[in-house]
Amino acid sequence: MAQTPPADPPAQATTAELGPVYTRGAGFRARAEARQRAVRAAAGWAYRDHGHWLSDEAADAGANFLHPVAHAAARARAAAGKGVGARTFFNMLSSQAMCFNLFAPLAVNLELASAVLGPLLPGLRQVRSISIEHTPAADLFGDQRGQGGVDCDLLIEAEGEAGPEIIVVETKFVEPEFSVCGHCKPDRAAKGKPTCSPTVPVAADRGACAYVSRNGFRYWEQTDALGTLLPLPAEGCPFRGAHWQLWVNHTLAHAEAARRGASRARLLVCAAEQNDALLQQGAVLRGFGALLGAPETVGMLALDRLIEQIGAVVGEEDGWVKGLRGRYGGI
Repeated sequence: MAQTPPADPPAQATTAELGPVYTRGAGFRARAEARQRAVRAAAGWAYRDHGHWLSDEAADAGANFLHPVAHAAARARAAAGKGVGARTFFNMLSSQAMCFNLFAPLAVNLELASAVLGPLLPGLRQVRSISIEHTPAADLFGDQRGQGGVDCDLLIEAEGEAGPEIIVVETKFVEPEFSVCGHCKPDRAAKGKPTCSPTVPVAADRGACAYVSRNGFRYWEQTDALGTLLPLPAEGCPFRGAHWQLWVNHTLAHAEAARRGASRARLLVCAAEQNDALLQQGAVLRGFGALLGAPETVGMLALDRLIEQIGAVVGEEDGWVKGLRGRYGGI
């Protein structure tokens, strides 16, 4: 198992050993980055450029992973050709690395996965499968082109109180926001690229959405077929900004449920509740839920609570649990 050093650096650690700081201040990202520098220094791993970036040698050795299963799963997914890049192996702030660290050991032990996730997810009785970096069938959204296309960090097939269900999980570590609509990014106009109008009448005309008219993607087609949304305002699109990634992942969950014969679908965000830049005291998730006919199908999987539950089931002295606490707990 990978070494799991304490969160604090040894007393003799110098500023040089901790490495260059990228994020300063007292915010969540700065605290998380400082934690990673401390962990790396305590383990004696070398760095490059910034203190939370592992050297090539350390990255190749799997130092960013807290369990050999997590490292193996990341390497296997990277070899599949989509979804996992180099930063997952060297950047200690990588959300994707966090996802493998949390869930890869559960994916190979479904009894353990059920014991961990059952108390956290009301109605869940048994985990049937866990797929990390799940890529849907090409025809689901019609957007799988090269490295592009909507994937989800985690797709869980489970047995619930009412029968089979699909749970899609989006993992975020230090990101300050969810992904936004590609046609509405602020830098598009500066680059001379066409930008979707803030008053786009997508409620009455789905074809007014650039993803439909320019790309031929099926996000709206799937959403309408599934009937997951309440009526939208006459003008403007509620998915221009922070709700875009939540929308497509929520739609993905329900579309996968429909294809697999599951009776329930939900979207969960696994993040630290302290990351207020992302969650805005829960306002982002509440705002998205207000657009849904069933707002209970979106929710949080709080990072600290998940680590606590893993520790309760596996045991606090387990190296994997110590590693999770050292890297991600209580920031």
